[in-house]
This record gives sequence, structure tokens and C-alpha cells, in this order.
Amino acid sequence: MCEEKLVGEALKRNLGWFKESGIMVPSDGLWGVAERIAVTADNSSIEKIYASFPAWTEGGDHSVIEQRRPDCNFETALMFLMAGEIFPNDGDAEVAENILDFLYFRSGLLARTDGDSSPLGAWNWSHIKWNPSIWFDDNGWNCVIQFLIAKRYPELDAKYDMSGWAMKCAESLFEGFERTFEDYQGDELEEMRDPKGVWLGDLQLPHWGALVAMALALAGEKSGDAKFADAAKRYFEKVWSMREKFIVSEDAYALIGSAFIANRSGDSFFAEVAAYFADKIAAKMDPETGNIPAEHREAPTGAHLADMIYTVNWALLGMSMMKEASDKYKEAYERLLKLTLDIQDKAPEKCFSGCWRGMYDLKAGEWGGGDCYEGGAGSIYSGWTNAPISWVLECELLSKKFGS
Repeated sequence: MCEEKLVGEALKRNLGWFKESGIMVPSDGLWGVAERIAVTADNSSIEKIYASFPAWTEGGDHSVIEQRRPDCNFETALMFLMAGEIFPNDGDAEVAENILDFLYFRSGLLARTDGDSSPLGAWNWSHIKWNPSIWFDDNGWNCVIQFLIAKRYPELDAKYDMSGWAMKCAESLFEGFERTFEDYQGDELEEMRDPKGVWLGDLQLPHWGALVAMALALAGEKSGDAKFADAAKRYFEKVWSMREKFIVSEDAYALIGSAFIANRSGDSFFAEVAAYFADKIAAKMDPETGNIPAEHREAPTGAHLADMIYTVNWALLGMSMMKEASDKYKEAYERLLKLTLDIQDKAPEKCFSGCWRGMYDLKAGEWGGGDCYEGGAGSIYSGWTNAPISWVLECELLSKKFGS
């Protein structure tokens, strides 16, 4: 078991990275958090990053990719809220509230009226997009985190009507899910996209669908309406029928979704699904390093590469929930946690110190392995990498399961 002191120190360093790296300007979260820092030196994808995400601030050997994504901001806000419980005198809860103020009062990213291309309660992808760009995966996290914050911090629920907006988002997700899911009942991997093109993303893959199922499960828990729980179960029945066909990154997302729902509902079906994917991931772990092979199409691939955007980070979160369900998974969780703590960035530069970059090359013993415009070592994400890893550290220190 990793010592509590080491976990606490790692969390402190990561919180420091958020505050000092330039990914939040100002550093108190008043205008939210940027999507990522992109390393510019020797980054073969930097021009494509600039072309695809045309809002950045140059900083010498790096650039801050400035788009304010609601999912990254909600993930970071949840991280700072939990940090406020652990370090109550450090101002972390105030940073979280500033980020939430940005989301609800300043960003303009929340669909407050219903429209053909902007479903009520949905959040647009980013402030740099003029037209609606509504993603299943992003809004899955947005919805889930709103429900979680609203329940744990009732004063914030009251301030933002957070659970109210979460329910509106869930209703819109449900509508998009039903429309997209109804014609796909086989067990083959085939694209599963909204026929109206309103919701973006491919529901056949747990990267998108498992997050929607988590949101729907919470909506059912909040409202008592069985349609939400039924949809979540139908989705995972589809996942179960394709369980042998996913790459390990998708296995990790499937694990997160099924373990999250199983831990809250006690449903034996979700517990069985979670155990299957946990076993599948554990079987792929390197016996020496604990690493899980990088297989994702949006990042370099290889058994020696620790993918911290699409794979190891999410497997760590999933295993953190599984080790609470069964001692069987404690070893896999602890190996992943040790690997993660061992590779935390020790560089002295503020833009790197305390972060987890996008990819670590275990053969070289350093951050590396190549770059893609969304994945690879040169992309250091606020949400999706650093905040979710810190959730695991916080749950460790608070002796709680993620989502409880």
C-alpha cells in the first residue's frame, strides 16, 4: 500500500501545478481552466494542434491551449472541492467555487433554452466554437459531476440550481441516447451515431456510452424514474455482448461506468460486468512495471508506453472503485497507483512541476513516446488526465469511493 504521506505529497504537487503552471489565468480559477498545456519543443503535432484548437498563449517551450471546456472545468472544480476537505486552509474550495462561477455565470456554455442543435441543459464543447458542438462523452461527465457536487455540497446546489441543470442535461442525454441507440441491437462493433447529428460521438464505444450511462443512472437515482436506469442497463447489455472486442482503453471506460453504477445500485449485473473488465485489464498489466499497453488511436501505441490521457489514468480510477468492492483487485490498483506516483513530473519548470504529461516512455525512463494532436507526451490535460488522477489520490486520503 502506498503511504498516505506519499499520496498527500503527490496531490499537493498536482494542485500546485494547476495553480502555478499558467493553465489557470488568473490562478484562482475566476476564468476557469484551460484544456491543456502543449509542449512545443520537438512536438511534431504542434502546428496541427494550433490549427485544430486556434486559441493559445505561447510560453516559450510550451503553449497553453486556451479553450475552456466545461468537462475539464467540472473535473477540475470537483478536484479542488475534495482538496478543500483535505487541506481546508489552502483556499482550494474557493478556487473550485470560482471555476463553477465561471461555468454558470460567465462562460455562456450552458444551453439554458431548448433548441434543435442545443438541447436544454447541454454544455457546448468550448468557448472557441461559435456553433453548437454537443458531445456525448463531455456532457456525460458534466452531468455526472453536477449530480455528485450537488449531493455532497448542498450549498453549491442551491447557488447554481446544479441538480436542476443536471436533470435537464440528463433528460437531453436520454433523448439523444434513445434516438441513437434504438437501431443498434447486434453484437458487432459498428458506429453508433445520432441520426440527427445533434449529439456527437460514437456510442458503441464506452469512451462515450459508459459516461452517458453513468449520468442516466444518477438521474434515475435522483428522480426515481425507471426509464433512466433501464437505459443505462440496456447500454451495458450491449457492451457485454461486445466485451471481447474492445481495446484496453475502452475496457477502462467500461470498467469506470459499470463499477460506478454497481457501487451505487448494488445491481449484480453491473458488478459482473465490472469484474470482467477489471480482470481483462489486470491480465494486460506488465508484471514488472504495472503498465497497461497504449492502444488508443489518438495517441502513440506500444507496450512500453504509459498513456495517461486514454488508458492508465482511467484504469486507475476504475480499479480504485474495484478495490473497494473486492480485495481481489487491491494488488492491481496499488501497482497502478505506484506507477502513477513514480512518474509524476519532477521537472523544476512551473509548467511541468507536479503534473502528469500525456505519455511516459518506460524504456527511456522519461516522458516521451511521440505526439498526436490530441494525445501523446506533449499534451498535458487539466481534465481527463490530471484532475481524475487527483480524484483517486483524494479518495485515498478521504477513505471514500469515487462518486460516494
